[in-house]
Amino acid sequence: MDSGITKESFVDNGDQTVTSKEHGLMWVKTDSMNDLKKWVNYQDSVDYVRELNEKKFAGYIDWRLPTRDEMPTLFNKALANTDQFGKTIHISDKFSSGGGFSMIAQQVPGRMRTWVFNIRDGEFSHPEGLWTITEAARAVRKI
Repeated sequence: MDSGITKESFVDNGDQTVTSKEHGLMWVKTDSMNDLKKWVNYQDSVDYVRELNEKKFAGYIDWRLPTRDEMPTLFNKALANTDQFGKTIHISDKFSSGGGFSMIAQQVPGRMRTWVFNIRDGEFSHPEGLWTITEAARAVRKI
């Protein structure tokens, strides 16, 4: 599942954010694993994004968790970065290394579930429950 993105698809904005102009999205350069040094459940991921907004991270207050469709826009097998275990994750090296190998999406409307995207293999999972998952959160906003 390659989305046609390349290394040139991402721009380091110099303010701890990375922009994907092709998708109209701005991402925080780090994830919750980089910043909090722990896996997060869904509530922790919501709190992580809320704190970015409260701090006006990079001057913005509209950070959020990505949708299911936005998560794979970071992924391409040709891209290489490393997670906190030193294993390859297939996102741009414009993002900080040492983060998680997964991403939590926004809650599925009307369901106590979310999607998780693995950035090692490009696969989705749809785990039961929001409070028992242990993943990493990446914040995004539209530009």
